[in-house]
Amino acid sequence: MVSPSTPYQNFAKVLSSYHDQYSEAGPSSSSSLDSPIRYEAVLDEEGGLIRAFMGALEEVIKSKTPTTSSFEIDNDEQISLEEHQALLSEHRTWQLLRAVYENQIHRSDPNFIPGSSQQQIIQNPYSSPEDIMQILINEDPELSLWATLVDHLQTRPFSSTAPPLEARHGYLPSTLRRAKTAKQQGISLDPDFTLRNPHGQGLAGEDQTYQTPLLETLWDLVRHGELDQAIKVCEQGGEPWRGATLMGGRRWTMGGMTKDSIGISPLEGNRRRALWKKSCRAIAKNPTLSPAERQLYAALISDLPTLLPSCDDWEDHLWAHIQHRIENRLEQRWHDLGGYWEEESGLLGRDDEDVEIAQGGLEEVFKSMQGVQKGGVANAMSDPYHVAQRMIILGRTDALFNQFADQLLKIEASVSPELVGPLVRFFAHLVLTLRTLGQPVPDSAANAIIQAYLTILEREGNDSLVAMYAACLREGSGEESYARFLRAMDPNATREQRLEALSRAKQHNLDVAVIAKETVRMILSEAFEDIPSLSSSEPDITSVSVGLSERDVQLIRSIEWLTMMPETLGEALMKSNDVSRYFLALGKPNAAQSLLRTLPPSLVEILSTTSLREDEENHLIEHQEYIKLFSIFSSYEVLADLESDPTKRPKETSTKLEKYNYNKAVLGAVERVWERTIGLLQPIGLGEQEEEGEEGWLRFRVSRRVENGAKRKSELSTIRKLFIPSLILQLHQLLLLRSDTFPELLDKALELIKIVAKEDNHLYEEFLPSQGSGEGKLGVYLEKVREVGMVCLRVGKGGLFGVRSN
Repeated sequence: MVSPSTPYQNFAKVLSSYHDQYSEAGPSSSSSLDSPIRYEAVLDEEGGLIRAFMGALEEVIKSKTPTTSSFEIDNDEQISLEEHQALLSEHRTWQLLRAVYENQIHRSDPNFIPGSSQQQIIQNPYSSPEDIMQILINEDPELSLWATLVDHLQTRPFSSTAPPLEARHGYLPSTLRRAKTAKQQGISLDPDFTLRNPHGQGLAGEDQTYQTPLLETLWDLVRHGELDQAIKVCEQGGEPWRGATLMGGRRWTMGGMTKDSIGISPLEGNRRRALWKKSCRAIAKNPTLSPAERQLYAALISDLPTLLPSCDDWEDHLWAHIQHRIENRLEQRWHDLGGYWEEESGLLGRDDEDVEIAQGGLEEVFKSMQGVQKGGVANAMSDPYHVAQRMIILGRTDALFNQFADQLLKIEASVSPELVGPLVRFFAHLVLTLRTLGQPVPDSAANAIIQAYLTILEREGNDSLVAMYAACLREGSGEESYARFLRAMDPNATREQRLEALSRAKQHNLDVAVIAKETVRMILSEAFEDIPSLSSSEPDITSVSVGLSERDVQLIRSIEWLTMMPETLGEALMKSNDVSRYFLALGKPNAAQSLLRTLPPSLVEILSTTSLREDEENHLIEHQEYIKLFSIFSSYEVLADLESDPTKRPKETSTKLEKYNYNKAVLGAVERVWERTIGLLQPIGLGEQEEEGEEGWLRFRVSRRVENGAKRKSELSTIRKLFIPSLILQLHQLLLLRSDTFPELLDKALELIKIVAKEDNHLYEEFLPSQGSGEGKLGVYLEKVREVGMVCLRVGKGGLFGVRSN
């Protein structure tokens, strides 16, 4: 069974799909996930990028069941109530973002013409209030934003519905039955009958009980801008008169009175709207009425003192405050403009209490909400999604990103673990969406947020998504971040898996060479901090046949990142030399040899035909010098295999020819050991290097000005002191042991003594003790020289003392 896609994967698919489809032509970097695209493709209400994000969240919300279980949740279809609420809050925040930026970007369009209400009244004093109000909103950026926010706040959050209400037909059926049963004469059940006789029987029990949910439902419908549905509920409940009172808020329009609009738009709205407001205000302030009824009519006219007690959550309060400000500013502007209908309204009567109670704009709205003690409001003021909504509304996304980036380290401790990933995902995509819209985003904060999201992706097992988001890091951070991801990759990953990971980076226009170099730098830097450092005491040399430790393998495989593309082969050579020096200085030629075997066979050939700097040429020489060392080891292996393999050794029954051929093969193997060892020990020849005193194995000049120059020079010296005496002593021993069978090898042993003693070769210096490292190996070597002399005396080789033997 295929596991369902996660929001992480779905968001990535949406983002990459929209950029592939809508990104504008330009440089290769324009294909990154945060490159600008047409704002319509981002903000379209039906099919835009933000709407697609919301759709991805809706799929998750629909597929998950919130649970209050205190036990660990094993079912993939269940999530905690906190997770469910976080998903809904994120969905609502994306919805708000789309609305706010659609308004902002549309108004910033050079082709946008807001119109002029003053000019409209001058040209046509009979312009209807409805037409004038729309122009007033268009020409005032603040009013336009307020109207946008009200439209948003009146839409119901995803998966929410109006409160349920029992369907009833007919007007006060229980009270009416009671009146008929009592045969009361002359009783009137008009809407005001309970007010005219407050001491009367009032409504029957069922009707009284029904009034509260009815009025609360009407309040909820008015709150969410569903006025037509509220009127329908009134009509179904036998209260059409109440529906008529709700309709009174519609402004007067007279589109049907113009020649061009006859038959298109009828006369509608309320010419006496001011008196209607005055009546609603009287109801809202009447203490003898139920709170539900007072709050309903307060909502119709945005009477804050009566309306706010019925507002339970953050959005309710925000809606009430903005509605109040819109209503009062529009009324004031309309009165200031004048015109026929405004003058008529004054004659018909005004609402004397229609004044703006709450002054200021959105800043003052949120300040007033800070002091609200209701849990639904107080908790939302610190909820990260509501904080984001507030900062988006106020146009302070820079501060939002900076604050969130500063708190990233505290999030793990202050937010439930299951909520951290979705929260960081939201902020990362908020960064990318605003960049997509061409909006400024602080780079340092954005980098911190995206970096945190990369960590989340790695933790959630979405490795394939890391490169595409790392490419959105600015100022080179993308390469560094992706290198950090590769550094943490499973060290046992195959070469194919590593190559695939690098290929993903290339698909998203990251510099793969930089990534590979940075990955190796990080691995080696971390490894050298962990692994044993070189000590002053001389280590034993490990046989090349000994296996490798896990740490050795990890160091060796780290170089593999640099061998996958031609442009990093030079770096592969240098870093492999760094690691090889470390291994050899620890006396571990087995590890160094294994490392060199992982390098491409054509490495030396490729680099030899490339223009190299002096330091790079020295690295090539150093690499070739190591190859010389390992060729000696391999020649010893061939000799050992020849002498130890019973199938190759002659038997007692073998013929003289077979024995002769075997001895010839052994002598040839010994001579190959001699040739390769002497080839390493002999100086490279006279010339410039000899004049500078830089001849011999690993004695090329290393400038201290290059990176790690002093360390490299010290390590090379350590390797010479470790391996040159060992090679010489081992060769002495080989020649002496085989001289019984092959007497001519004594001549080579004598020649070796001369080579070591020769001043130009500097070989005897490697036997001398280093400062603070004991007696050195000179005594051991002199003992070998004595042994050679004694053998020569025994066999009569006077050439040792300068006397020709007969």
